[in-house]
Amino acid sequence: MIYSNDGGASNSKHNNGEEADSLLLQYSVLFCSSRDDGGRHSIMKMHLHRYTFHSLRALLILAVNLLWALPTLATTLTAEQAYQKGKILHFQDRFEDAEPYLLQAGKSGNAAAYFLIGDGVDGGSINILAAMSTKEYTFMKLAAENGHLLAMLRLVYYKSRASQSEKEHWRNKLGQVLKPHAQSGNPLALSFLSGVALSEEDHSENFEYAVNAAYAGHPRSQYYIASEYENGEGWFLLPGSREKEVAKLYEASARGGYRDALIRKASTLITDGEKEKGFEIINALLDKGDAESLITYGTLFSDIYPDSLEEWSDINTVKGATYLKVLSISFANNSADGMYIRMYERAKALLTAEEILQVSQLTDEYLSNHSVYKQDGLDEFEYTVDNLHTALERWGGNAIE
Repeated sequence: MIYSNDGGASNSKHNNGEEADSLLLQYSVLFCSSRDDGGRHSIMKMHLHRYTFHSLRALLILAVNLLWALPTLATTLTAEQAYQKGKILHFQDRFEDAEPYLLQAGKSGNAAAYFLIGDGVDGGSINILAAMSTKEYTFMKLAAENGHLLAMLRLVYYKSRASQSEKEHWRNKLGQVLKPHAQSGNPLALSFLSGVALSEEDHSENFEYAVNAAYAGHPRSQYYIASEYENGEGWFLLPGSREKEVAKLYEASARGGYRDALIRKASTLITDGEKEKGFEIINALLDKGDAESLITYGTLFSDIYPDSLEEWSDINTVKGATYLKVLSISFANNSADGMYIRMYERAKALLTAEEILQVSQLTDEYLSNHSVYKQDGLDEFEYTVDNLHTALERWGGNAIE
């Protein structure tokens, strides 16, 4: 279903077809110009002087067609396969590599694919308070027109490139979609409404919706509200009631699988002497290939920042260096301004030559069984108008009385 700016719905695939075709050609040409295609580029350079303007144009079109025919590119995959590949590349900060796969998936109607292309603009450093670029706006709009909820939310923030009437259109659309679900206790709908309120700079309503989302079962909101209460937000009259509520919210967030809550719970268990239980949680996080977990425990095990957590005493420099090397290989070289590479080099400096070889072997073994990428809130990027109801099924059982 395509959601048009006049508030109605249309069955037209114009935005998935003609507009996407235009974008596909535009960005594939850019992609082609940035590739190193070895012999083919050399041959083209040798003969460029022989061709007229029209021949050059024909040659460029041929080069684009050849590029998309390469077996390593997205067009050899189904739309779903292309999306899954593009998604992982995106969450490894390999935005340019991800784009052709995501373009293919978006053209087939995958709203989340268009969203991720927009999300990867300027190296993925999107800030809702920063001015939106033309490219980001183009793909956020395509995603929103295909029902993507976070894309709609991005378009209503005051730094969005959307016009005021367009912002109002998407704000109304979000209200029409989210409020009936929120009345049914849908945790994600309540969380998104918190974002809508923030776009209107209504901080009181923003917090109220976040609280409601937390108690309805949304793990990320539970962690956020727990930290707010812990830092003095809200009123608690009875002695000890604040601490009790904070603990309840953190525990619910961990039960719901929110990574930061799980890391916090593991650290608390280890500090309290329950190492076996704590390391059960840690090992499960590391086995998922979650980048944030790898950087957290890679740093702690390697002890490259000994003052970062003084209570941590389980130093294993080989294990820590392995996790940091896994990150440095999995992510783009310029990811986090090269932080992963620098951290591994710092950990490597603490090892013997024999230990460095051991780290290489362990890294190869880990990467042969895991795909490593950022996984924080990954599933929330895929919610649309059509599948929002599944969030109640997923998180409703994690509600707090």
